[in-house]
Amino acid sequence: MPIIDSILAACREVLEMEGDPQSPYWLASQMMEMKMWRASEHDVRAALENDIELRGGQSLFVKIGDDEWALRSWTGS
Repeated sequence: MPIIDSILAACREVLEMEGDPQSPYWLASQMMEMKMWRASEHDVRAALENDIELRGGQSLFVKIGDDEWALRSWTGS
């Protein structure tokens, strides 16, 4: 497992392991269960939204639907 040094790194790891879009609530619970990172649902959502706002199309993440997030590489966008 790679070094997890941020909420975003933990989100990426969980999404890669699962292979499907997930909600911030689920991501936060999995990160804590796997002892990767301690974050609330709000913290996860804020980190993902901030990354997309700052990096735009260069972000590794993309919002799918109302409240699910995926890796951009899955969507081809």
